[in-house]
Amino acid sequence: MIKPMWMAALALGSMPALAAGALDPYPVSVWTRVLFGVDGKPVEYTVVDEPKYPAKFVENVKVRVAQATIQPPLVDGKPVTLRSGVEMRFTVTPNADGGGSVRVDGLSVGPIPIQRSLASYPADIAANGGWEGQVLGVCTVGVLGRCKTVDVVAQPGMPESVRRYAKASLDGWVFEPQQVDGKAVESEYRLLMYLNTMDTTPEDFRQDKFERLLKKK
Repeated sequence: MIKPMWMAALALGSMPALAAGALDPYPVSVWTRVLFGVDGKPVEYTVVDEPKYPAKFVENVKVRVAQATIQPPLVDGKPVTLRSGVEMRFTVTPNADGGGSVRVDGLSVGPIPIQRSLASYPADIAANGGWEGQVLGVCTVGVLGRCKTVDVVAQPGMPESVRRYAKASLDGWVFEPQQVDGKAVESEYRLLMYLNTMDTTPEDFRQDKFERLLKKK
């Protein structure tokens, strides 16, 4: 099994974030499909959903990915290729005038999520305005791209409904599995899920805000 080298983070709630927080920093991630050679350096790479991003932003991502180096996996004691996803994580800080800044937070390697889903938000949590917490879901991604097992790690006292929610959500995800020497292998995907229950109905603005910000670069 390929051991995890990353942790994805997903903010979740019974409703999207409040419009009042439109200027708050927020995370964005971009995935790239990469073939690493036997020397651990990228041989070929393509940005997932490339057309949705501005050309200059895509080029910046590719430059950073091209500089990445991994410890190549070994088969019979010899280094071999690894085909994998590479996630780049950013923090976007908007400005009141529509501009802002994009900070690179990290780069990591793992199976690419190609289909995400969320289970029904826990009813007991949804009824408790102002509730917030987090839980870690650990998915063993099989060679067919589905979670073979999902382990949930949470602080003592976390409602059981939240644990079930995290497991049911990841059970519905589909991944592009990693390949070692051309063969699909099991790997691990770790998802840190932040949950919160707002008191009022907000506006869902963040993705559009990020795309508008990128177009200004």
